[in-house]
Amino acid sequence: MIATLERLRHPAAILLGVGALGLGILSLVHQDFALQWQPYPQDLPGRSLWGLASGAAAATGGALMLAPRYRWFGALVLAVFFALWVVALHVPMVAVRPVNVGRWNGLAEALAMAAGAFLVFRESRRAEGRDPMADLAIRAFGAACLVFGGAHFVYAEFTASMVPAWLPMRLELAYLTGAVHALTGLAMLIGIGTRRAAAAEALMMSSFVLLVHLPRVAAAPLDRLELTMLCIAATLSGAAWSLAASRSAR
Repeated sequence: MIATLERLRHPAAILLGVGALGLGILSLVHQDFALQWQPYPQDLPGRSLWGLASGAAAATGGALMLAPRYRWFGALVLAVFFALWVVALHVPMVAVRPVNVGRWNGLAEALAMAAGAFLVFRESRRAEGRDPMADLAIRAFGAACLVFGGAHFVYAEFTASMVPAWLPMRLELAYLTGAVHALTGLAMLIGIGTRRAAAAEALMMSSFVLLVHLPRVAAAPLDRLELTMLCIAATLSGAAWSLAASRSAR
């Protein structure tokens, strides 16, 4: 299993890069930030200019991720870029309303993407052996998954509404996916079965891309919100697969 997952390192990085590239293109087209995933204050000046700069950063990092020779640099760009989302945009919002699960969920999504990109960077720039910084990124991803699980329970009705109508027991599926998020996150945090937990998380996130977001984009191909959700889901899936394929995962 370990060898099989480690062979996914390259496609996982590509998926992460494609998601980030899509986010960048959307920001460049709309001259704006990534909607609620990048909650840039509406009243601050220069929004369009900063939106273009944000799009350029995401697109550049994502494009470089597609070229193995420059992947390390693209991953570093994305890791710093997503970390800035966490520190500059989401932490202040959580600080204002610390009991709002939705705000914690936004922070967790940015944190998970930053952790995944950082893992790709560390994998491409180090030799074999344990890497404490990669271990920290894995635990950060685990903490994010715990938040995802909590959000699925708190917003179960909304989560169920995202489940395709042809699937039965949609509310039960919302609770099930929340439980999987929480259990995989706990495993990553405590360092037990990390690789298997990351693979389970990656499979589930990939199913969201295939079953939820791609059909919604197919039904509304010009809808900015649907396109952004697809790109976020793809980036998160790539981050999870990168963790599962990491040599630091145990």
